[in-house]
Amino acid sequence: MSVFNSAEYIHARTLPEHTKGLFTPASTDWLIRNRATNGLEQHIKKVNGKLYLNFPGFMTWFESHQA
Repeated sequence: MSVFNSAEYIHARTLPEHTKGLFTPASTDWLIRNRATNGLEQHIKKVNGKLYLNFPGFMTWFESHQA
């Protein structure tokens, strides 16, 4: 059984604010739109029509995609 920790989730569109501009709004939109193919789907939840991103999960995903 997993425990939901709302403190780990951010509104997906606010990613640029939480990464100090590393991602632009346009790049954030692209990541969200392509979540099914880029691996982010497991870190995004849709609640009442809004998308929320598990920020620690996102950072793990990001670290695993270094060039």
